[in-house]
Amino acid sequence: MKPDVRHHYSTVKTDVTIYLVLLILLSFSLGYVLAFTNATLKIGKSLSTAGTPTGYQDAITPPRFAALSLTVYFAVLAILSYGFWEFGVLRASVFTMLLFSAVVVNLAVILPKSDSEHFRKIIIHSVLNRHADYLKAGDQLRASVMAELLEKLGIPVNQLVAQLKKVGDA
Repeated sequence: MKPDVRHHYSTVKTDVTIYLVLLILLSFSLGYVLAFTNATLKIGKSLSTAGTPTGYQDAITPPRFAALSLTVYFAVLAILSYGFWEFGVLRASVFTMLLFSAVVVNLAVILPKSDSEHFRKIIIHSVLNRHADYLKAGDQLRASVMAELLEKLGIPVNQLVAQLKKVGDA
């Protein structure tokens, strides 16, 4: 009995389609991670007067962002490795170029720009939350550093804290 070649062809076609959909979805994730990293770098450098290559980038990057970015990088590596294993070097090379081309297009057209208000709000929210957490924990040194960063970002945190204390005392 001969194997049904039509069934095999439709399975391969389905596998390629699913793989391409995953690549496109990953291109959005990778593009977003790269844009956010660039945003933290630009804002971090703008806050610093020391002239260091990254400025305050590490201080303003949200704590969970490292885990998120590593997950995205690992997913990209895994899906590309799977492509080489499943589809061969030639097809996987084309898929790899497609992924990085999609990332470039997403960054240029669809995703927020690194200097957008979207990323600025995320950074301010993260720094503000860390400031509040440090105050709750009684860590005045770290809270004051976060307050200084918020002031440099244009958020009058000392006035905000004073208002909140008045509300709490009332």
